[in-house]
Amino acid sequence: MEEKFLEIVDESGNLNSKLFSLIRIKILWALSELGEDGATARQIKNGLNIGNDGSTYSNLNALVDMGYLRMQKVPFESKENLELYTITPSGLEEWNKIKKWLDMLIGEEK
Repeated sequence: MEEKFLEIVDESGNLNSKLFSLIRIKILWALSELGEDGATARQIKNGLNIGNDGSTYSNLNALVDMGYLRMQKVPFESKENLELYTITPSGLEEWNKIKKWLDMLIGEEK
């Protein structure tokens, strides 16, 4: 048990501590599943039950700033642009690290 604990602690050093917010982890997970299709901020907020627009956008912007998400404006009904978010290769790599660490933590390492 002590050996496993030490392995989990050691592995946590490979993770980006700025990601350790439930909202940010949920966003990375969801966008990793959606792949290149991505999602709008509204879809992310509603799909993940994130409380409000401010929380949604502050977390999306932080992930964009870290290079884990890409945001592009896409036309919608020819009058406004929607912000579409997709996961980047480095975001997917970081998500896989988090997923591996969480698997270790709950004892489901493969």
